[in-house]
Amino acid sequence: MPLNSSPHRPCMLALAIASSFATPAFAADPQQSTTLDAVQVHASDTHVTETPAVQIHVTREQLQKHNITDSSDALKYAPNIQVRKRYIGDPNAVISGRNAGTLQSARSLVYADGLLLSNLMTNGWDGAPRWGMVAPEEIGAVDVLYGPYSALYPGNSMGNTVLIHTRLPETFIASASAQFMSQDFSDRYGSSGRYNGRNIAATLGNKQGRWSWMLALNKLGNNGQPMQYATAKAGGDPHLTVPVQGATLDRNPNGTSRLIYGANTIEHTEQTQAKLKVGVDVTDHVAALFTLGWWHNHAEDRTRSLLRDAHGQPIYTGVIDAFGQTWALPASGLAPTSMRETHVLYGAELNGRLDNGWHWTAVASKYDFQHSQQHTASLTPPVADLGGPGTVADMGGSGWETLDLRSSGPISDQHMLYAGVHGDRYVLNSRVRNASDWRGDADGSQQSAFGGRTRTYAAYLEDVWSFAPAWALTLGGRWEQWRAYDGLRANTNTTLRYADRQRTDFSPKAALSWDFADDWQLRLASGKAVRYPTVNELFQGSISANAIVNNNPNLRPERDWSTDLTLIRHLANGHWRVSVFQDRIADSLYSQTDITVTPTVTNIQNVEKVRMRGVEGEITLTDVWTQGLNLQASVAFNNAKTLSNRQYPLANGRWFPRIPKARATLVADYRFTPNWNASLAVRHSGRQYGTLDNSDFVNTYGAVSRFTVADAKLRWKFAPQWTASIGVDNLTNEHYWAYHPYAGRTWFGEVRWDY
Repeated sequence: MPLNSSPHRPCMLALAIASSFATPAFAADPQQSTTLDAVQVHASDTHVTETPAVQIHVTREQLQKHNITDSSDALKYAPNIQVRKRYIGDPNAVISGRNAGTLQSARSLVYADGLLLSNLMTNGWDGAPRWGMVAPEEIGAVDVLYGPYSALYPGNSMGNTVLIHTRLPETFIASASAQFMSQDFSDRYGSSGRYNGRNIAATLGNKQGRWSWMLALNKLGNNGQPMQYATAKAGGDPHLTVPVQGATLDRNPNGTSRLIYGANTIEHTEQTQAKLKVGVDVTDHVAALFTLGWWHNHAEDRTRSLLRDAHGQPIYTGVIDAFGQTWALPASGLAPTSMRETHVLYGAELNGRLDNGWHWTAVASKYDFQHSQQHTASLTPPVADLGGPGTVADMGGSGWETLDLRSSGPISDQHMLYAGVHGDRYVLNSRVRNASDWRGDADGSQQSAFGGRTRTYAAYLEDVWSFAPAWALTLGGRWEQWRAYDGLRANTNTTLRYADRQRTDFSPKAALSWDFADDWQLRLASGKAVRYPTVNELFQGSISANAIVNNNPNLRPERDWSTDLTLIRHLANGHWRVSVFQDRIADSLYSQTDITVTPTVTNIQNVEKVRMRGVEGEITLTDVWTQGLNLQASVAFNNAKTLSNRQYPLANGRWFPRIPKARATLVADYRFTPNWNASLAVRHSGRQYGTLDNSDFVNTYGAVSRFTVADAKLRWKFAPQWTASIGVDNLTNEHYWAYHPYAGRTWFGEVRWDY
């Protein structure tokens, strides 16, 4: 059916067009979708589909067909998206998309039931969304929006916006599952082996009268492969050398020689997640949802020396003789660390509807780093295994708070209006103290500290105008006032403070949609996004001669002008889409070295002009050739270039880091009997670079790789309430890198019970 509506019902046309702007990439057609018995998917009024952008929709049914261990896996096969999930339980799984690499975490947004999970205190490997606050058992559906084309979302939406909708029961429900994982990891350095894990989950919920509730529990334990390798430099006193075996002569990504002598960050993680959601229909027109989330992580990052002396004993430090050269091992190169974290999420949402067709929503959230300490030894094993000196880095008290007030409804027969206000505050406190026993409390002097706050107020309007039966024009704008304050930097003896900053920006948005024939749609969208610097980017640095150096509290925000032209064809059993896009980003924020000054300075800097452009295609088909066979495929070609970089001119004209030239996915699932289902998926990422000047060309530790990996899963419903499955990720055991090694071939086995 075309999206045209009767001329006598233009208001309904506005609603239809608002929904059609979000094109479901992975969902089956509505006639083919599967209803979740006795469960409703929570989706607040203005956090679902009313944005004039490309959207994909992932259903719970689709997630069950793949190997899922945490909520980030919902994006595993999304077009032109990659999540840098290095191992099961990785808390630093950053989203990469059209215009963001895997070190640009602040260019994406993740919400769960309208509650912000994105860590916008920083922008980098440690700024991943807090995926652990949503267990896979909770997820009812996921929407992913591409680009900053809606005024409803802040400038961090310049990349992708992920909307996770969790479930609430309509009657009594219960479930339990046990999942076991085993990774076959291999490398050329001597750390090959098998790394195992398990995941236990349970849910319980009910609806009684006006009240509904759901409790989800999840316990993950996993042993990850080595994340880093210890390297040695040539040199040292030849009279102190110890002959060794086990070292590997290797090359850096830029081709220079190095010696690998140990494996670092071999992480054993124990993560516990609990979530309680309580919903109540206050009246027939007003509903409330309250959320309390709790996530605890205890991770031990072990180390392993690959060196052995003549007696077979491991060597951790000192001067060694290997490959006819003398090498100096750093004193703390194989020092172990541990992480102990407890995070709490508080959320409250109020939804209402009026008799005139208007809806309103109020959402408040607080994410609290209640306890967050990283313990690092100063010495290597075997001494460090027994204790000894070290440091404790504490981020306790950090976190963010948000408040959103939104409304939407018709203002005439042809206009649907969205309006709202927003406020947020980010608090980052980072303190490092010495400890007499690195495994215990920080009982020593302060070594360093930094922190600060940012605050944003925003207001927006967006109007969908159905000015003709086949046409819709969306116009919107977002006003934002940003402030950075209370910034400080300290060392052992000195505390210095930064001046406060404030600025105001306006971001216009526009989109034109045309249903030029039955089941055909053409849409042009354009928008400006302003991504403000994070606290970490502004205030992290060092102190020298009573002055703060190596950071810039006057960083300018990133400003993106983004355009997307999309053609959509709806089919009887699916759809296909082709999109052409471009992002022109001024003052992109990236860590680099200013080589125009002496001495050079390495820190977060503004890159004057960066341009990303490309083309995406995707197709989704159900019941292909035979009933029960579904296919999904996507391909994207990206051209990301640095156009102007005054402080590091070697980057001019080069490919921007960590955005591959091509991405592709192919997913097939087949229900060959009512109780048996199988799926096979392939993920491909093309050539990319890890450096601004593209000087990295060796595929080794520290590089970012091209890769092609295959995943598979077989499910069997062997009893009315019981399901068993076996699966594998990285079937061919591909060895590839995102600086760190990705996981090798990983087997999954699961048994689950649903009431």
